[in-house]
Amino acid sequence: MKLTIFRLDVRFPVPQGGEATILKDIDLAVGAGELVVLLGASGCGKSTLLNAVAGFNPPTGGEIWVDRRRVEGPGIDRGVVLQTDALYPWLNARDNVAFGLRLRGVSRRERELRAEEALALVGLDGKGDHAVWQLSGGMRQRVSLARALVADPEILLMDEPLGALDALTREQMQDLVLNVWKRTGKTILFVTHSLDEALYLGTRIVVLAGRPGRIVLDEASTLGRRALDEGLGGRIKSSADFAEAREKLRGIIFAGGETRAAA
Repeated sequence: MKLTIFRLDVRFPVPQGGEATILKDIDLAVGAGELVVLLGASGCGKSTLLNAVAGFNPPTGGEIWVDRRRVEGPGIDRGVVLQTDALYPWLNARDNVAFGLRLRGVSRRERELRAEEALALVGLDGKGDHAVWQLSGGMRQRVSLARALVADPEILLMDEPLGALDALTREQMQDLVLNVWKRTGKTILFVTHSLDEALYLGTRIVVLAGRPGRIVLDEASTLGRRALDEGLGGRIKSSADFAEAREKLRGIIFAGGETRAAA
């Protein structure tokens, strides 16, 4: 397995004293090349789980492993894309993408070449000299994705990366994520609140519910792959299969996870 989470607990201190348990006994195994979507209502611990895998939030209990390496903190084997682009406004697109390589001492020529390759991968070839303020919201998120990809991480962690975009741009970016996943074969862990987005992108959908959060559904999904393989794109969202799967997810989430299933 590329990613293994074993009996993960995460607790945070609260102002009144004591601790709040955010996640309890989370077990999750993700194979190489999977695109696993974490879905659930606000407050169920999706982002907390992603941040634990990223190494930002140390687990209170349990273990997280990438291949045979235990996660002890952030690392270049895990690339992160957040909801806000968090780009440096004084740098152009290319230098934003190459910033991490610069910190690692990669030569200027190599990091610029790798940055241009990453920008081309996300559809921004020829945009490297553009200032951040010259880019649309969707373009800035493409730069953020390129910045995460340029170090060639083993796992890509994406926390609501499309949530701040307008509806049309969001659909275009969903197609981009699918195409990048298909071309690179990256293992992706993707957080969203959107039922449609989860079904369209995920090879597996993991639903969290409750406080503390727990996994109430872990199920394979083939709709996004069908859209790619059959050239359907977003049209698959209007299919009967898609509508049926959406209503199933809606029922589980709104019921607070009363129905439990496993892949």
